[in-house]
Amino acid sequence: MNRFFIINVSLLLLLSVFVSCGESSSMDSEPTAAPEPTVAPEPTAAPEPTAAPEPVYDVTVIDALGREISFDSIPQKIASISPTATEMLYAAGGSAILRDRASNYPEEANALPDVGSAYDPSIETLVGARPDLVLIEALTQARFAPMLESMGLKVMAVKAETVSDVTTYISDLGSILESSDTASEKIEDIQTRLMALESSDSRSVLILISDQDRNLYAARPESYTGLIATTLGMSNNAEGLPDSGPYPGYALMSTEAILMANPDVIVTLTPAPEPAPRLSQTITQIPPFAALKAIQMNQVVEGDVVLFLRAPGPRIVDAVEFLQESLQAHNN
Repeated sequence: MNRFFIINVSLLLLLSVFVSCGESSSMDSEPTAAPEPTVAPEPTAAPEPTAAPEPVYDVTVIDALGREISFDSIPQKIASISPTATEMLYAAGGSAILRDRASNYPEEANALPDVGSAYDPSIETLVGARPDLVLIEALTQARFAPMLESMGLKVMAVKAETVSDVTTYISDLGSILESSDTASEKIEDIQTRLMALESSDSRSVLILISDQDRNLYAARPESYTGLIATTLGMSNNAEGLPDSGPYPGYALMSTEAILMANPDVIVTLTPAPEPAPRLSQTITQIPPFAALKAIQMNQVVEGDVVLFLRAPGPRIVDAVEFLQESLQAHNN
């Protein structure tokens, strides 16, 4: 009996093992669930580029009256009431909406409405145009600055007593108008042409002009007209004389003073248009002047009144070239 009991127990144990293995095999054969797919993250939008800040326009210059003139925007409407100012403005790459009657260079300036004489401009016309900027000439028009500014207009003065003045104010206007490249090209042209000129003519000179009463005035070396001769190296016999008479930078000279100066060269200017006689012709008919070296040696030159007197400015190089060529012609 014990033997049968042992056999039965053994059979039960064996059956238990088979059942366990079958369950294990059944569990092992079940498919493993596939992992959930990983969702790619949404792409992050690139940040919008930050726009560069607009450059701030802020220009300050010192004008010919020694005043600080500041600008927070480029002037769009400019009135120029002096030939000097007008020629500098256009040389710097600008343009005007109004001019004075004598501003006729460059050619496009002729088409502009004018305010009358530079010495007595129509203030009503100026104010009515509401310009952003009024350009004046310092030596002859300084009195207009406070009047125009009291009416709400911005005024800038320029001058042309020296070559440095000419180039400085062309440069300043180029900065104000953001046309510095054009201004620099003009300045380089002036300087290059002046450097190419001979400046070794050491002869003495008087540059004479006459008024309606036939008084004679000589351009002082400090004047724009005097500068033209000085640039060629000439010695001005009017040096040390005081300003006098109707022409700024000129000194009254008597017949005796001219005879004492006895210059090698006389340059004459005739404001009156032709057919009025030229001073270069009439001066030779004044009896005492027959003894002057300049007249005896045929060294009397009629200057271009526009280049020498009426329009000091960027065309100084044209004036110097004119004088040199005229003197060379008289020497041949």
